[in-house]
Amino acid sequence: MNDPQFVEAARQLAAGALKASADADARLDFLTTRLLSRNFTPAEKAVARRTADKALLAYQADPAAAQALISVGESPADAALPAAELAAWTLTASQILNMDEALSK
Repeated sequence: MNDPQFVEAARQLAAGALKASADADARLDFLTTRLLSRNFTPAEKAVARRTADKALLAYQADPAAAQALISVGESPADAALPAAELAAWTLTASQILNMDEALSK
């Protein structure tokens, strides 16, 4: 799932989630309804929130890594979105894309 097309798809989903809401739970609902046709349970949401939160801290500390991730693919990243936040949510979207439920829907 590290294929550039999957990374780019995750980035596009992340950008949509970032534009849809500033609330992390609403962003997760945005992603899961599109990828799983359901919302996460509270336990699943907690796991995904930890991923997003840890990734955001890591990408804020390493802007070059954030830029490298959001540069994957042919479409340009939305320059209006903060790179670290977009990268963190790209990673979160990728995590959801990698779920068996998303792959065998």
